[in-house]
Amino acid sequence: ARASESAMSTPTIPPMSTLQAALFDLDGTMADSDPLHYLVFDELLRTTGVLPNGLTHEFFKKNIAGGANCDIFARLYPEKSMEEHEAMADEKEAAFRDILKRERLVRAKGLSELLRTFDQAGVKTIVVTNAPRANAEAMLSRLELREYFGERLVIGTECERSKPNPDPYLEGLRRVGVNDPTTCVAFEDSPAGARSAVATCSRSNCGLTTVGAGASRTSLTPSVLSSSPSTHATRPAASAPS
Repeated sequence: ARASESAMSTPTIPPMSTLQAALFDLDGTMADSDPLHYLVFDELLRTTGVLPNGLTHEFFKKNIAGGANCDIFARLYPEKSMEEHEAMADEKEAAFRDILKRERLVRAKGLSELLRTFDQAGVKTIVVTNAPRANAEAMLSRLELREYFGERLVIGTECERSKPNPDPYLEGLRRVGVNDPTTCVAFEDSPAGARSAVATCSRSNCGLTTVGAGASRTSLTPSVLSSSPSTHATRPAASAPS
């Protein structure tokens, strides 16, 4: 889902000369993985009778894309217990990893060039995702970026609160050693992720400037940083392998 810009003011993306860190969502941002998640959820919702006629893209965007499993399964199966939600989520993620082994997954257009540009400029990079750790590591491995990012990986469900709360991005900022989010930029493809990034504001600082960057429609070349902020960026009103 496209990052929402409602109730947001127009920010300024920090210039490369002052940019300290770039924080990347993974699913749907660094790679177009949504079609794989769509296949898994379609099968699940058909077989469990929630959507006997199959999943629609509108339903997927509204109820699934960008969300944490605990929220998704509580929404889809309110009659089930938390333990049942967790078991279903585990099965769903295992099915996703099985598909990931068979299906092609490629980096978002321009991602490699953007990472090289950040490396050359001394800009720190980190992945901040709601995906389970096993999925995130599997995806980064398929993208040949696992060794590049190393420990620079924040898992939202391992934080006190996952996206759309700010905790994952606050942890990302802490990991890269940056205190001022206004000197950083986040790349997100979902409203939940954008809300998480921009909610990193404090009394003294605005939150992360967030670039709406869906892998299926946006080129992540360095030029994205100089694109019109009113189109790509949101903020609350108050060396990569080739």
